[in-house]
Amino acid sequence: MITDTYLTRILEQKANEVAVLKQQSPSSRYRDMEAGLPPTRGFRAALQSGQGDIRLIAEIKKASPSRGVMVEDFRPHDIARRYAEIGAAAFSVLTDRNFFQGANEYLQQVSNAFDLPVLRKDFIIDESQIYEARLIGADALLLIVAALDAPKLRDFLQLAGSVGLDVLVEVHDHAELDCALEAGASVVGVNNRNLKDFTVSLETALRLRQLIPDGIVSVAESGLKRASDVTMMQEASFDAVLIGEGLLGTELQRFTWKRT
Repeated sequence: MITDTYLTRILEQKANEVAVLKQQSPSSRYRDMEAGLPPTRGFRAALQSGQGDIRLIAEIKKASPSRGVMVEDFRPHDIARRYAEIGAAAFSVLTDRNFFQGANEYLQQVSNAFDLPVLRKDFIIDESQIYEARLIGADALLLIVAALDAPKLRDFLQLAGSVGLDVLVEVHDHAELDCALEAGASVVGVNNRNLKDFTVSLETALRLRQLIPDGIVSVAESGLKRASDVTMMQEASFDAVLIGEGLLGTELQRFTWKRT
């Protein structure tokens, strides 16, 4: 019996959404439009400093399953502009509608208005979503190891690369990290949030960072709310942090973020 968790509920709903999406044939639309699409902006390259600095992936998110609505007057363009001003190296935009109140249109607004690379933050379970991500202006997408089997993860990484998308592969434990590396991930995100119950522990990132090989871009995700949290991840040699809710306060907006 499968335990009912946030992740299982989200994936069940996502399967229904994908069934509708596949009827729209995003793969065919991609092939028709491929020649006219703008080149993607390098998400992975934007996170590499080589100087011990830590990069910011600023997440634009209206709501979450555990917190509900966090930004009542949600204006993605205005939020992105503020995050660009404080030194974000890249954006992450939620496109899941049912659980995070996101939208493809939010990503398109940000992608069209700014030069920084944009990560599509969603629950990718089918190749049609990868083609869709490219069509709506994403430069990278998220693949969650907990939501995919090993062959599908490997295939999705290859497909994403073939259409010009970088991939942030998200892990939560040692076994998932091994799976990500075996599949060929070049950017690994350690999510401090347990997707079963949405509890958070920064120790997850600190523990797994030691196991990420040199040459793999490393990202700490979730639960980073104070400057001391970011400094901790920097001292642990993470290349970047992905922060959403923490940026709604003033402390991390005043942090010295370095983009170049």
